[in-house]
Amino acid sequence: MSEYAVVSVLVLLLVLLPLVSAVVVPAFGRVARRVALLLALLHLGVTGAVVIYAGAWLTQRNTDPRLNGDIGSLHFSPEFVPGDSAGSSGNGTDGRTTWTVLSLSGKPTARGTTGPNVQFYLGVDGLNLWLVALASVMLVPVILVSWESVQHRPGAFYGWLFVLQAGVIGAFLSFDVVLFYVFFELTLIPSFFLIGNWGATSARRDAARKFFLYTLAGSLLTLVGVIGVVLTNPSEDGTITFSIPKLMANVQEGMHAAHLKALAGDGSALAAKHQTQFWLFLALMAGFMVKVPIWPFHTWLPSAYGEAPTGVTMLLSALMAKLGTFGILRLVLPLVPDAAIQYGLPVIGGFAAFGIVYAALCAYASKDMKLVIAYSSVSHLGFLVLGLFAFNREGLAGSALHMVNHGLSTGALFASLGFLMDRYRTTDIAKFGGLMGRYPNFAILFFALALASVGLPGLNNFVSEMMMLAGLFDARSPGLKSLALAVVAATGIFLSAWYVFTMLRAVFFNPLKEPERAAPEAPAGDVSRREFFAFGSLAALCLVLGLLPQPLLDAMKQDVRKLSIVGDAARARVQGVPFVYVDDEAPAARPSPPVERPQLLEPILKGGQEKGAGNGKGAAKGKAAGNGKGPGAKE
Repeated sequence: MSEYAVVSVLVLLLVLLPLVSAVVVPAFGRVARRVALLLALLHLGVTGAVVIYAGAWLTQRNTDPRLNGDIGSLHFSPEFVPGDSAGSSGNGTDGRTTWTVLSLSGKPTARGTTGPNVQFYLGVDGLNLWLVALASVMLVPVILVSWESVQHRPGAFYGWLFVLQAGVIGAFLSFDVVLFYVFFELTLIPSFFLIGNWGATSARRDAARKFFLYTLAGSLLTLVGVIGVVLTNPSEDGTITFSIPKLMANVQEGMHAAHLKALAGDGSALAAKHQTQFWLFLALMAGFMVKVPIWPFHTWLPSAYGEAPTGVTMLLSALMAKLGTFGILRLVLPLVPDAAIQYGLPVIGGFAAFGIVYAALCAYASKDMKLVIAYSSVSHLGFLVLGLFAFNREGLAGSALHMVNHGLSTGALFASLGFLMDRYRTTDIAKFGGLMGRYPNFAILFFALALASVGLPGLNNFVSEMMMLAGLFDARSPGLKSLALAVVAATGIFLSAWYVFTMLRAVFFNPLKEPERAAPEAPAGDVSRREFFAFGSLAALCLVLGLLPQPLLDAMKQDVRKLSIVGDAARARVQGVPFVYVDDEAPAARPSPPVERPQLLEPILKGGQEKGAGNGKGAAKGKAAGNGKGPGAKE
């Protein structure tokens, strides 16, 4: 078995190991926390092996001769696919799996082809690799933070944590839309029980129900959108598919054919597709807006975050929210790209921009540290959504990186609140003061995490926030709309510094004041070894990614690049101009053996060149024919 095949098996274990752990851990009763920690560390080791090998593999694609010439194609096959027969014995892979979960029709269709199959289709690409790493990294500090605070049925508590981790990782790794939706919905069940059974007060069950009903309602609309995308984008032979890469290809082929007709004078097909995409866009976004959440679909958040145990709040902010933003990245942008261009920034971006300011003001007005960080998370996630709908290379790369950065910094801030909860069972700002002198080590760590959250240069959030701002200031489609949204996003950064430093001053620099201890046996000293590993390690990662973000960007470069081509092509269709893609890293710049260009992009290139030749302007210089304004062209 080749190394490539071994990593494919490890990718499968990333989902199976948490599910097995969820069954095993509850059987150990009072020592369940120790078993859970060992299994979480084992999972972290497996993830580390996948990240090291897959990260190097994905980065090498930049100079892989097999990919020169198909660099601008719209082919989105993942790597390290379990069940990929082409990759089982060597390093070659066709990016597909042979593992069928459900065959919807065993009989030939009207066109003589087999019916659609739901497949257990997992894989790795540059967009999900680092989110999988985040999901594995976060579980260890969650267990450590919950070590003392969760005494009631710890086995069941840690078991549900593993189910939640399996659902999140499964959704990140899925390349079948049905499988993605199953894992997406799976996360609701453990979240409901974790909040409802181990919440802080008697209001925990109401908070759990509100969270469950909100997210379920949005998810059902997303399911309608998924079904609509599948039914409206069949293959050329008429069969439907649930494969996300194949759906991406079908969407691009169908939209390009309609675009060519529109350029020839018949815009009816393109107009019909745009109308269909509008409704599918709304349906898909319904569930993702609730999951992020984006204003005004955030009303479940204060009660859920406030009632949930500290460790669960860490997962809600660091991982569950990323299911919403990742859903936009994986499904919305590539499957309804024209609607994302038309309505992403004007509509969703408007909600997100308002939410940035609104959540920042709520954070400033909040009297509880947990709610300050919760509203801060909503504000930063609104910024992330703006970067996604910029739909260009800078915005997409910055948003993909910010998902990881936000998860680390926000998760670590919630973890640090576990320090106070273990000692005082409260995070009420009014009850604290002067903790800098009382707990100097804790104060230093908390300050470092707070600075990372507000985007201090040298720490992780700074790089991704600047990249997202660069995406909003896109020179290819300048306008007051994107400029105004960029200004609002920058204002959000300023406001975050305002409310964070206000909280720090009140808690750490006022005269010494502290509430009564939670119990006589509650910890009394500064940061313990367990607590240091819980959130000190996350603080270290914030520093490392602030100084060395390039490995993450290199691994995601090709996938971001291809997705930005989808955005440029959609922008051309919306503006009614031809699209020509010019590779700014053409093979001539790095010689290699010629590789035949996939047929999917060839019509786009030929269409643009023919149009350019007809108008006497030519497409070779990278400008769209006719008016020289093609958004896909390099300026």
